[in-house]
Amino acid sequence: MTQNRLREILHSFSNRHILVIGDLMLDHYLWGITRRISPEAPVPIVNIESETHRPGGAANVAYNLRVLGAQVTVAGVIGQDLNGQHLKTALNEEGINLSGIVETPHRPTTSKMRIMGHTQYRQQQQMMRIDREVIHPVTGKLLHQLCDAVAHAPDAIFVSDYAKGVVTPELMDTVRRNTCPIIVDPKGRNFDKYRGVTAISPNQSEALGVFNLDDTDEKTIIDTGHRLVKEYEIAQVYMTRSEKGVALFETDDRVTHIPATARDVFDVSGAGDTTAAVYTLALISGASPTEAAHIGNLAGGIVVGKVGVDTVSTDEITNAIQ
Repeated sequence: MTQNRLREILHSFSNRHILVIGDLMLDHYLWGITRRISPEAPVPIVNIESETHRPGGAANVAYNLRVLGAQVTVAGVIGQDLNGQHLKTALNEEGINLSGIVETPHRPTTSKMRIMGHTQYRQQQQMMRIDREVIHPVTGKLLHQLCDAVAHAPDAIFVSDYAKGVVTPELMDTVRRNTCPIIVDPKGRNFDKYRGVTAISPNQSEALGVFNLDDTDEKTIIDTGHRLVKEYEIAQVYMTRSEKGVALFETDDRVTHIPATARDVFDVSGAGDTTAAVYTLALISGASPTEAAHIGNLAGGIVVGKVGVDTVSTDEITNAIQ
């Protein structure tokens, strides 16, 4: 892909409006320095110096899309708690439409607290993660409110499934009634609820897991991609493969292999969100599936070189192919 063609696609990002629905999360970071080991247990003591809150899960996808210039509406469930307020503030400050967010006192806002420590001579690294979540399926009034939010979608729908209970078969039935492109970042081994969508973006392990396979030989991996396309009637399977890059599977047994672009990997947190978000936005901005896969792969290579859940800009993507 030429840089001019890339710029043409990226320029169209700002003309697109995407609805992101799924498991909204808050990424909570505690940043500090560690100089000694605790006398109480063989663990490092982290002296906290700063604290940050960032959108995570489906909220991170929405945040990424907005940073790239798209208009974004987000839908999902949060608790009536402080973490929910932090999440809404972060999304609102970026100009994301929050009309699809449903609040409830019956489950907490899903959150991941990461304690990041460093020594005088070493870069920040994750010392511990503490999760707060409820994962039972959303039903009743909450489900009806979410279904209302996806009844009339804009240019595309991105479904971000983290298996926290929001993306149910009932919700997907409503999502599929829309005629716009539907892209899913899947989770779990039962892909029946994703049947018939435009594209899915599993990593290699997730794709193999659908058929109860483990990491295995190259032929089996490729056969798995083709099998997902055929058995679940999905036009595109965008499979991320870590250091091996990306494999794009399409109908008629087409497969495109795209090598990884990352030179240094510091943190994979949120990288899948970024890759899938950029792939989706490129796809509805005039890119062919292969071009969209290349652009998503470039974005993923950039974000894994950053510490913590982070975003990528159109300028960074453009510069990545210089």
